[in-house]
Amino acid sequence: GWIIQIGATDDISKAKELLSRAKDRSRAIAKAQPFTEKVQKGSETLWRARFAGLQENAAESACRELKRSGMACFAMRN
Repeated sequence: GWIIQIGATDDISKAKELLSRAKDRSRAIAKAQPFTEKVQKGSETLWRARFAGLQENAAESACRELKRSGMACFAMRN
């Protein structure tokens, strides 16, 4: 499967807001599973906003749609 990441922020509520906004802007992620992932970068804690459960073509399509709407996005193999 494939995952897309649409951002990373120091606040989990902001990460969840990104997920909600992305769902409104891309039909390709309608059935994907949104999730946040906590990561440590030195002394800083970040929350990644991601969607899982995508096929490669859906991940790439979602990123194209999201980038067109002004959001960041990259796809990666899970």
